[in-house]
Amino acid sequence: MTQSDIEHVCERPSWKCRACGDPWPCTPARVSLSDGADRVLLTMYMWGHLDRAMTELPPGPPMELFDRFLRWTDGQLIQA
Repeated sequence: MTQSDIEHVCERPSWKCRACGDPWPCTPARVSLSDGADRVLLTMYMWGHLDRAMTELPPGPPMELFDRFLRWTDGQLIQA
């Protein structure tokens, strides 16, 4: 199995991608999540992840978490 065959999902409580080790959602996860997704539902889904991550990740600047979990859901084209 190659890295490209592995689904890019989060490893909790670290919130790193199981496939590539980048902070989740990594670029491949964002592409997969946004592919054909309703933007409102995607934003609500990611808001739930943000809520859980806030309790599991060390404290940090709120804007970093917002950027990581929500800013990319605004409908801009995501390229792998």
